[in-house]
Amino acid sequence: MSLAQILLDARPFADPVARLDPDALPPPDVASIHAPARLAIAEAIAVVARERRSQMVLITGDPGMGKTHQLAHLRRRADGQYVCVDVPPLKDLAAPFAHIARYAVQGLAAAGALERLLWDTLRQVAVAVRADAAAHDDDDVVERIDQALIGGEQFAMAFRNLAQQDAGLGALLYKRGRRLLPLSTLPADFGKVLCRITDRDAERAIVDWLRAAELADEDLAALDLRTGVADEARAFEVLRALCVCSTRPLVLCLDQIESIAGLVGADGVARMFTALMELYQQAPIAIVLMCQTQQWIDLRKDVPLAALDRIRVLPPLAKPTAAEAEAILAARLAPVWTGAGARPPYPTWPLPSAYIRAVVDARRPTIRGLLLEADAALAEMRRTGVVVEPTVEPSVEPGAASAPSTPRPRAETVAPPDALRAARDKYRRGASERRELGTPAFREELVREAVLGLLGGAKAHGQAIAGAEIAVVDLPDKPRHGPRPPAVVTVQTKAGPRRIAVDVNSAPAQATVRVLTRLRDTVEEGRADCAVLLRERAAPLPESAKKSHELLAELSATGGAVVWLEEDDALRLVGAELLLDAAGAAEVLIGERQASRDEVLRYLLHDDRLGEVLAPVIGRATTTPPRPARRSAS
Repeated sequence: MSLAQILLDARPFADPVARLDPDALPPPDVASIHAPARLAIAEAIAVVARERRSQMVLITGDPGMGKTHQLAHLRRRADGQYVCVDVPPLKDLAAPFAHIARYAVQGLAAAGALERLLWDTLRQVAVAVRADAAAHDDDDVVERIDQALIGGEQFAMAFRNLAQQDAGLGALLYKRGRRLLPLSTLPADFGKVLCRITDRDAERAIVDWLRAAELADEDLAALDLRTGVADEARAFEVLRALCVCSTRPLVLCLDQIESIAGLVGADGVARMFTALMELYQQAPIAIVLMCQTQQWIDLRKDVPLAALDRIRVLPPLAKPTAAEAEAILAARLAPVWTGAGARPPYPTWPLPSAYIRAVVDARRPTIRGLLLEADAALAEMRRTGVVVEPTVEPSVEPGAASAPSTPRPRAETVAPPDALRAARDKYRRGASERRELGTPAFREELVREAVLGLLGGAKAHGQAIAGAEIAVVDLPDKPRHGPRPPAVVTVQTKAGPRRIAVDVNSAPAQATVRVLTRLRDTVEEGRADCAVLLRERAAPLPESAKKSHELLAELSATGGAVVWLEEDDALRLVGAELLLDAAGAAEVLIGERQASRDEVLRYLLHDDRLGEVLAPVIGRATTTPPRPARRSAS
């Protein structure tokens, strides 16, 4: 059979959509495409495996950029190192934990990992009970367990075969192991159900109970329980227990999270991310999120701040370059030639490199758009019955008649200041509308990040604040344990350099004492000439907070002070930080291009004059003599 006939009989580009179907092979993969996203996911899973510390990664991209494809191949690449669980968008506003638990259990079962997980855990229980029985000279229990235990941990399924010959062994392990690890760390109902797997007749009921299904009375009786997983608290405990028991990282994959808002609204987004945060904080788990870039910009305002702080948001998936486009098309065509035992003139035949480059240069298509273009070209060849290499520019639309295309002028339809002003207003408005940012204490972290970001930007761009140049911004890393040290900013004044310790705090008075103490110590230890606390006026220090006022007096004696921040200025800073964060995630557009974080910083300092909000802070340094001069004067 000729190469042309082989090609025309095949449809290598006919299905450009990847699906999360465990029973179907995903489309051919090109590992070099979106390598940063793959690496970030792999690193997150490795951290969970190595440190038992949760990770959450968000990947954004335009429709058709291969987000679902990434998840399909993430599951295919698992190779026993981790377990992928696909969780569809939330549909029941009242039960996010039950929703996740249902699909987690179903995914574990489909991957063949649930049974192994349960038997691995029960084997650990058996080992602990045997050791305890041996320590108390209970030879009968030791002998009974020894009849089921064989070899090391890798023989968990051999343990299953032997343990199920003694249906009552599970009840013994539960009775004797409740006070021992690992059973003592698991919920009581989960432990009871776990120990029932030695009874073959209870296996189906166990899976139904774990996935929060409604159980018949006889199934509950088989598990020695009165109720199933009937509420959110129990569903959460089941999820946590599965994560804790799993020796391999459990990877929750949530594709198309933009659909949550469409299905259950903004409250559903908040509930789903709140549930994910609870899991993140209390169970070792990797969470991989996929969302359309533009939709994520709109969804962020409904996501709890605690979740936003912990999500690692990657830059949007880039559209394929010409070389990547060739690799994608070659990967789709390779099975056609391999299956027929044929060798084409070049891997993308009959679509030459020049044609593929023209497609990419003319339209910068998504991966799906590229496949549709290639499918349209083959469809035209199939219609005529002749396979020819396209020699003209690609068509304006897939399937349209070929015609030379004129290069489009690359011009911004919106002036940068106008676009950035609109973006600034959008995020500032979002800051004032978000419920979780309605109090000073909840805004505190975003205000701090905005202040430090603006000071760093002023240094980088030579922007003076209060007549002084920012020379150095020292941002100490947050320690693993304990509070974050204050930042130390060196400003160049007419009288020479001055160092000022800066911190932001709008928490209750008892928490402010610790912040003020750290600022005072920074000055006393010689690391700063004076210290300033930036605090919202809406969070005054009561007269009863005597210790705080004493510390403020000490700061004032060395030239420091509290700088009170008005609510409008606080919201300006919060909106600026949200805008900078969005720019860092490539979510701020100027016309058709993405604005850089540096470009947004310049706008905020120069056009929006946001540095003026920080003038009272920097002004303290310009009026305070350095510590050596103060010591000699005293």
